[in-house]
Amino acid sequence: MKNRTRADEVDDLYERVLPVIHSTLERDYRMTEREARDAEHDLYVWFHRFSRRSGLTSSPIAALKLPLLVAACQYGRSFQLWKHGGEDLDDKL
Repeated sequence: MKNRTRADEVDDLYERVLPVIHSTLERDYRMTEREARDAEHDLYVWFHRFSRRSGLTSSPIAALKLPLLVAACQYGRSFQLWKHGGEDLDDKL
């Protein structure tokens, strides 16, 4: 049996959380399918870098779930602010 690496564990956590991220980006942050997929790729790259930060390498993988979800929401909000030229967004967004 292959030894699992931390990167494998990070991938597994990302894949488990991905359906929530995708639906949140599309439904709550009103991204198109393509925009959501592009965001998911950016978040994947960020998450792998984040998981290798000093002090986090000894943390349990499960502890990284909340920062990943927060980052996805920050990404969605920032994307919509950029898309709308920084204008105030409606309260539902």
